[in-house]
Amino acid sequence: MTCIVQKFGGTSVATLERIKNVAKIAIEARKTGKDIVAVVSAMAGVTNKFVEYARSLNTYEGDSEYDRVVSSGELITAGLLAMVLKNLGFRAKSYSSWQIPILTDSSHGRAVIQSVNPENIKRDLAAGIIPVVCGFQGISPENRITTLGRGGSDLTGVAIASAIKADLCEIYSDVDGVYTTDPNFYHEAKKIDEINYHEMLEMASQGAKILQEQSVIYAMRGEVVIRVASSFVDSGGTIISGRIPSRSFCGLAITPSLSQIRVVCGQDPRFCMDLLERHFIRAEILKNGDPHKMDILLNKKSMTIAMNILKNCDLVESAKQVVVRRTSSRISVVGSSMSAATADDLIGTLRAKKIEALGFTVTNHRISIMVSSDKLLESVALLHKHCGLGK
Repeated sequence: MTCIVQKFGGTSVATLERIKNVAKIAIEARKTGKDIVAVVSAMAGVTNKFVEYARSLNTYEGDSEYDRVVSSGELITAGLLAMVLKNLGFRAKSYSSWQIPILTDSSHGRAVIQSVNPENIKRDLAAGIIPVVCGFQGISPENRITTLGRGGSDLTGVAIASAIKADLCEIYSDVDGVYTTDPNFYHEAKKIDEINYHEMLEMASQGAKILQEQSVIYAMRGEVVIRVASSFVDSGGTIISGRIPSRSFCGLAITPSLSQIRVVCGQDPRFCMDLLERHFIRAEILKNGDPHKMDILLNKKSMTIAMNILKNCDLVESAKQVVVRRTSSRISVVGSSMSAATADDLIGTLRAKKIEALGFTVTNHRISIMVSSDKLLESVALLHKHCGLGK
């Protein structure tokens, strides 16, 4: 029998009426003879409220009690969806992470999944039960609740799909697929029907909000086929798999607000980049003139946990935020066979309109360009057109 994991994001379960709607999506698939596992986020706004409560008590990402608090919204959603499914005549059972269990490391706030035991879920599916699993949560070796980072429910869905060898993992939200860039920021963005793992990974790692980076890595390793779709409209969505050919340019990922950190340590500070990368925090080196000092740029939303990681490293003497007069943003052009010549061409396109590139980096699949934040929209429009992404 075909098996599908369906993950429903916060906007999809924001109200009781919307929870009833996603129950219908699961039931429609179940009536076609498919086994269904549901994974849920907290109702929209709930986690943010819990974050506010924790921060008002001077408790932040990286603290085990913080994870306990901010992960509790998923419990409510899972229970409510299971209740709705039962009221509609279907057998359902809700699960917390520790009941699966989903085992992680001890990195509170950005935990990495170590293993998923599929036996409880398989047993339920064999008995005709729809398991409803809390997303975003894991359990550490110390038997403490951990969280999987922003968008962690995506990772939960993919990890469970991999563990039970599901045929498909569907990621439902209020967006009907992957776009060439953020459609809420640039209205001429186009939906992508298919994209491969490598392209999606670059988009996710550089700021595209549609999928969590770890979830793409997990999908790639387990060869999990993903469909990104909307729970509000049926438009086909976007398929993500390893069988889709690469293209010269596939999209622009945007990080609209970058923060700057100055790191001082007793050895080459570039090791800090590897340290942050292990926690899926992507940063750019701004300057590295002093052999023991380095300024880095990273997503403002990652600032708190990045500072916590750096300050807890014995090799780091100090790490502090630098206040700058001009805020900067990052545009990452994603595609294949990127080179310094490609970067020169892209930067030349901006320069022709008197837009300065404050810095850039080049990899095989990505070119990231930093620009002044007040030039971000104009820069995105120029590069989107130049790369032929509006066709």
